[in-house]
Amino acid sequence: MVSVRRVAPVLLLVMAIPVFAAAKKSSSHPPRELHRVGDHYTAYNPPDPSTYPANAKTYTIKAGDTLWALGNQFYGNAYLWPQLWEANTWITDAHWIYPGDVVLVQGEGTQQTANVDTGTAATTHTATETSSAQMPVTTAEVSPVVGPPVPLGNEADIYCFGYLGDPNESMPNSISSFEDVEVLYQPGAEEQTNGVSMGDLIYINGGTATGINPGEVYQVVEPGDLVYHPRTNKLLGRYYDFRGQIKVLCADDHHARAVVTDACKEMHAGAKLKPWPQLPIPLARIPAMPGFCDDPNGKTGGYIVSSLGWEGALAEGNLVMIDLGRDDQVQPGDFFTVWRESPVAGQPRQVLGEIGVLTTEAHTATARVLDMRRTMIAGDHIEAK
Repeated sequence: MVSVRRVAPVLLLVMAIPVFAAAKKSSSHPPRELHRVGDHYTAYNPPDPSTYPANAKTYTIKAGDTLWALGNQFYGNAYLWPQLWEANTWITDAHWIYPGDVVLVQGEGTQQTANVDTGTAATTHTATETSSAQMPVTTAEVSPVVGPPVPLGNEADIYCFGYLGDPNESMPNSISSFEDVEVLYQPGAEEQTNGVSMGDLIYINGGTATGINPGEVYQVVEPGDLVYHPRTNKLLGRYYDFRGQIKVLCADDHHARAVVTDACKEMHAGAKLKPWPQLPIPLARIPAMPGFCDDPNGKTGGYIVSSLGWEGALAEGNLVMIDLGRDDQVQPGDFFTVWRESPVAGQPRQVLGEIGVLTTEAHTATARVLDMRRTMIAGDHIEAK
């Protein structure tokens, strides 16, 4: 199994001393104990810059800097910001960095463009808004490797796909209706829904009595079909479809009002609300596929169990569900080789390609097709790298 270095969920915007990154995707609070170091205040104990090696490259953090932007500036790829953090272990909370602190710039930079699409879902953001820069990231080391570390997915893969969960998962809060009655409310229609977009206002069934509080961010979830194992026909769970995100503006005991902060699919009245999960975008080096003469490695195996939205053959970039999860020691950033029995008796297996794990549930996970030799389908075998 790939060893994954856990990196805490991060918010990377830095403004004043300290200034919280006004983020739609966080409830983080700044450190309370600040002290003066030289000519500025910080929560940390940074090394004296004079103790760095004579030829070391350093940078003094300025108001408005972000680790995301600095990763792009120094390494040519913003998703490599963890290298900057790892070079400065005195930064104990990556939610917060402070103008005046001097960071050591080192690590394995690259000017190559990542070969995985790093676009965001549905909308783009200005430099002062939350973006995929504020997504939590994990790193993984694998061998053999092909190319530099790259993000295994993008924000749309994480927040506009979904997951397999308990068929009767409790989600007591839901969308009641939409503020723009004239456009979105059609008398007599079965569904009061439609093209909800970023900035639209909604009403919520549920309030403080069911855990909703102003300022909180929720994922809009629509329960889908039950999913059965393609080989055993065992019930694996229900597919829960992510539709977007909302931020609660105000609430009383039983009602709340919110604004849509991201909309990647249509949202319907009755859609459920789930606390925003802060899922990681794994960062890793993509391993090479097994060679033609390589034997199975005997590591953990399972199956692709669903390819929702792709009924036929899969292609690179498609998302799949597998029947292994965190309780099976599967982590975001793990890789699996996809294979199939040969149609010719006595011949070795057929290696189809590689998938990388994005998110995990108890015994299922979402993965992205990263490399292919042959087309894949639900029911194909997987083997841990």
